[in-house]
Amino acid sequence: MADKRTTDPRRSGNPAKAAAERERLEASRAAANRVSRTPHKVRDTSSPRWYAPTMVGLMVVGLLWVVVTYLFQGRYPLPYFTQHHASDWLVNGNLYIGFSVMMVGFLGLLRWK
Repeated sequence: MADKRTTDPRRSGNPAKAAAERERLEASRAAANRVSRTPHKVRDTSSPRWYAPTMVGLMVVGLLWVVVTYLFQGRYPLPYFTQHHASDWLVNGNLYIGFSVMMVGFLGLLRWK
């Protein structure tokens, strides 16, 4: 195995070799840091500006739908469910609609970038 002092130009004791090695390292660093001046079109991967407000709006509309359903004991916003389905599981149709609208808004916000 060779002695490290004889193989490493920075430690050889010869100032000319050490200076040449420093120049070579600086040149390679400069080449690595060089920035291309050619313009590139960067693809926009973010969501459109209207996306987040729409999803938040859906969540608010769903919440208001559920609150109105509770305040009017299921008769509003759509009286159809209490009139035609008073004895089965669709009597709570307004709640199903309100929670579904809220879920669509929430799931849409999960895809927002």
